[in-house]
Amino acid sequence: MMRQRLSREQRRDRILAAGAEVFAASGYSAAGLREVARRAGISTPVLYDHFTSKAELYATLLRREIDSLLGSWDGRPEPSADITPFELFHSRAVAIFAWIERNELGWQMIFGETPAEESVAREQQLGQARATAQLAQLFAVVPRLDLTTPLDRTRVDGVLAEAVTGALNAIVRWWLANRNVPREHVVMLATDLLWRGLGQIIVNQEDLA
Repeated sequence: MMRQRLSREQRRDRILAAGAEVFAASGYSAAGLREVARRAGISTPVLYDHFTSKAELYATLLRREIDSLLGSWDGRPEPSADITPFELFHSRAVAIFAWIERNELGWQMIFGETPAEESVAREQQLGQARATAQLAQLFAVVPRLDLTTPLDRTRVDGVLAEAVTGALNAIVRWWLANRNVPREHVVMLATDLLWRGLGQIIVNQEDLA
């Protein structure tokens, strides 16, 4: 029985899937393209026809994970009287942790150890910046912050997004080492930690009336 010939796109998808498995098992430094080719069921020269280097393959996977993460939650929701700032932040925490539960490798690729390869490290930094910028858009929806700093609002939104990103990553690292803790509990913990700090500076809509 003749084997069905894969299209170029199907073969590329198979390589990406095999690459994700190998990087997850071995890490970036120890991963080899021969093993990726073996798992994909192709020869190494065929793999090189799609990706010229391990760095290119990893960077492609990394961009795909970043797009998936950012696509899993809205960047800048429309302001609405029907949703409070707390509900806004809680809904985003739910979406982010749900994505992490499904994509542990993706989170490790985006926010884990920085690869030594300069081109890959740069791709990772760009991905982190995109995630932080999208989070900053969430802060921008809140109409007023009760701050003592004279910094302009755009810069404040960016600083707060950086701080929240760091806190969320710390919680994720703890969770991945304590996977017996249900995701729902981790979401509540993250929301409590972040909101009880942010809640002191965010002025609710009813307070503005």
